[in-house]
Amino acid sequence: MMFKTTLRGLALAAAPAALLLGAAPASAQLEGLNALCIDHFQSNQQPRVPFETRSLSADGKTTTLTTPPPVFPEGNSFGANPANLIPTRYEDAETCRGTPIPNTLPSTPENPYNLHPDPQVTEINRTSPTDDLDAIMDQLEALRDTDGKLGGTAVAELAQDAIDIIEGNPLSNRLPARVYQGFPLLHYLGGLKTKSVDPETKTIEVNQIWYDSHIESDTNYIDPTVVDDEEWTMVVHANVLNRGHEDFAPYAMFFDDPNELDFTDVGGPNMQGRRIPNVGMDQSFFPMEEGLRYTFEIKMPPARFWNLTYNWGWRIHPPRVQVVENVDVPLANGMPRNSAEIGVFGANPRESEEAKLKAIGMIGEMAPAKRMWTMFRALREAGQSDKAVRGKLSSLMPDIRQAFYDWGNRNQLPTGFEMDPDADMTVLFLNNTIYGQVRGHDGDAQVTLEKAWTKRGDQVKIQLLNGDYYMHAYVLVDFGGLRGWENTFHNTLPLGGAGPLFTFGRNYFWIHIAGGGPIPVPPATPPARTELAAAALGHGLFSDDHPDQANPRGDYQFESWGGLMKQVAQAKTAEGIGAHNLIVNLTYEPSRRLRMYQFDALHHDVAVWSVH
Repeated sequence: MMFKTTLRGLALAAAPAALLLGAAPASAQLEGLNALCIDHFQSNQQPRVPFETRSLSADGKTTTLTTPPPVFPEGNSFGANPANLIPTRYEDAETCRGTPIPNTLPSTPENPYNLHPDPQVTEINRTSPTDDLDAIMDQLEALRDTDGKLGGTAVAELAQDAIDIIEGNPLSNRLPARVYQGFPLLHYLGGLKTKSVDPETKTIEVNQIWYDSHIESDTNYIDPTVVDDEEWTMVVHANVLNRGHEDFAPYAMFFDDPNELDFTDVGGPNMQGRRIPNVGMDQSFFPMEEGLRYTFEIKMPPARFWNLTYNWGWRIHPPRVQVVENVDVPLANGMPRNSAEIGVFGANPRESEEAKLKAIGMIGEMAPAKRMWTMFRALREAGQSDKAVRGKLSSLMPDIRQAFYDWGNRNQLPTGFEMDPDADMTVLFLNNTIYGQVRGHDGDAQVTLEKAWTKRGDQVKIQLLNGDYYMHAYVLVDFGGLRGWENTFHNTLPLGGAGPLFTFGRNYFWIHIAGGGPIPVPPATPPARTELAAAALGHGLFSDDHPDQANPRGDYQFESWGGLMKQVAQAKTAEGIGAHNLIVNLTYEPSRRLRMYQFDALHHDVAVWSVH
């Protein structure tokens, strides 16, 4: 009977992967699902736990969530002997029936990098988007301050260069070849970022740029169908630009083996192939230097186990992180995992100027990158009149600089946003990513919740805001505080790394929204359709009859994503920003590595903001 209590979380098999947009199965299914592993339970397998409990306030504006009962005795997570630190086993992780999962032992005393050979390293141009935008602004400010004839051509050309950087366009001859070309500051290209594993080589190639607080990738979804039952290799080209010094730390999350679990008696054919959370791990922790491209060949288990891989940057975290997901793990409506991105931004935002403007129009006007984009466009169109151009430069350059600084720091809310004074933390969805702020933290160093959550029983109040014009969906995941973690990585300090200090090692993750699904955050109200808004957003994007419509794209139906938006009130702030409140009651001690992992279920990629 004890196992039936601790293994109720196997009901996650009835929900789709880490997104968990579906409803929980009936109680009879819960009992049957538990039995799938109870008869084959291995003593070295960490126990599953029940769903969270949650409630919605009468006005629909506040969700209260209580995490499952603890697995470990009460203790100090940050002391010499954390209660949730479990003994390290230098063996592959196992399914719930005790079958080893290939390529799930990331590090051993004999081989700190057990899942990849030494990377290939080549020199690259280290110039980042930050560098070039800063230089463009310097030149524009110099033109503004000159006493001579100004004219508009030079200003228009510089403004266009900035727009090309922000949109991720091919760069003009005025800028030398850049490694970052094609990686936009505006996050609207999700529909173009799906790749498939090569059926012959059993490999997939992923290109990334690392700079400042950013990791950007040309891939956020992978179709691994051809290697569902075979080992494969993820080849990552990590381009480290200025201020990108970091340890390469891909963290992969794996399911139990769906082939071992027979759901016929507990749900019929519709239950077959469902995924159950099992284990996650840092696959490497390799030090990287600026001005170099590192090519890593990461060994992967058969893809039926694979949920996703995060690329963490622990030296600037939050927010340095990016994720690539298994596109075959469906949303609640049975659609592929990339369908929400395509639904909002279109399958190919680069097919025409109209498609591009329509996609960019889905991003909120208050996003720092969007503010820069709008103002550079205004500079480009300032004309040739000396007086007009100088006037535009004088009025816009201070605001462009402010937007530039806001864009560079996602650990504080950007201009125009304020924290609720009663909240411990604000999570703001904006530019298809997340900005965040913790009460009492200046955003200049690693963001922690050490004042809000140190022990079981603590409560964290989170203000959820949405500045984009489509729904976001909040998810909270635990990375080892509840079910335990192993510190598998060994000393890389002599190599310039920090593996033993910061790595997740290997841990048993849990999803704290499994019972009720992700928590929807209503979209912001689009601006009035003024001439400026029309120019910035694209012609005909919003309807004059419905200026506050939730889905400005006519072909985007948010109700299709599991009917999530029906679950909460479509509350907005006085400024038209979508809002919801979340109260989390924590029943266990935090993980030493990461307290709260938060992301957007429907639009993942770089929409992650997690705190230590």
